[in-house]
Amino acid sequence: MEPGMSGPVVREALLDDAPAVSRLLGQLGYPASPDEMRGRLQALINHPDYVTFVAEISGEVVGLVGAQIGYSLEVTGRYGRLTGLVVEERWRGKGIGGSLMARIEDWIRQQGSVIAVLASGSHYAEAHRFYRHLGYEETGIRFVKRLGSPVLP
Repeated sequence: MEPGMSGPVVREALLDDAPAVSRLLGQLGYPASPDEMRGRLQALINHPDYVTFVAEISGEVVGLVGAQIGYSLEVTGRYGRLTGLVVEERWRGKGIGGSLMARIEDWIRQQGSVIAVLASGSHYAEAHRFYRHLGYEETGIRFVKRLGSPVLP
């Protein structure tokens, strides 16, 4: 943090956050227009098994984290899957990512989940160090196959 500044305010994302969320996800390589992001947020906000939190400093959204709750053959009970974490580049290294991760892990626990999982692109070495520092372990490789265009409600 800059001298005299307090920590971030971490809160649930609102539809009005769509432009900021769009900008942040673009930094992760997932570009979307603010209107497209508004539609995505609308679907997520209305679904009880999904959450998106944003971090604000002086009213500016500078980071976000999202997760979903699910069931798996791998574990008994529910699990939480992080769907994204990003902090505005100029705010990295100031504890915002840690604040977001603490909040999302609390939410995942509150949903009755027994583990938290995430995937991270192989080119994000700095992020991998961050996750290891928080106690996450590498357990495999993620594969993705596109199956077509998204189906909109």
